[in-house]
Amino acid sequence: MTPVSHLKKIVIFILTSIFLVSCSSKKGLVYSGGKLSTNSKIAVIIDSQNNIKNAVLISFLKQGFRVKAVNASDLYTMKDVYDISDLKKLSYNIADADVSTVQKSYDNVYKLHVYNFELSKAEYLKQIRTEWDVEYIILLDLKEWEKVSWARVINLKTFEIDFVENYPTSYNDNIETITDHFIKNITGK
Repeated sequence: MTPVSHLKKIVIFILTSIFLVSCSSKKGLVYSGGKLSTNSKIAVIIDSQNNIKNAVLISFLKQGFRVKAVNASDLYTMKDVYDISDLKKLSYNIADADVSTVQKSYDNVYKLHVYNFELSKAEYLKQIRTEWDVEYIILLDLKEWEKVSWARVINLKTFEIDFVENYPTSYNDNIETITDHFIKNITGK
């Protein structure tokens, strides 16, 4: 084997390795401001089918968490309550002379709605804490293989985020393994 052919093989091997690693890996990110006790009172919010929600809730219950009955379908987004884009579309169907007045009206209605939404969200979180006796909300988004699942923990006493993680799912992951991974990192166990 000549030195040139040997060098070619090494270069091809290195380039192939770099290509494979860069294509098949995603970077996981984690921030943890503290660990949750497994007997914490939590609400798990996941937008998914009921059988998947059940699998996730069972994982938390098996670890000893006191899971409150909160369903993601009970929570509505601003778009569900009031679709402001319909008003904007309507405003441009009016004669050009009136557009600036309608645009100002739209801007005012939009601002009032956004500010009201933020106040409503804060009031709703307080209500979850006091009336439902929930200490933490855990938000989950579970993805299939080669995508990134994520989790967030919101402390309802301070309204601060205590935990955030992006977890690149692997080929062997399923709902239970992803949920168990998050539970392990949230509790530190």
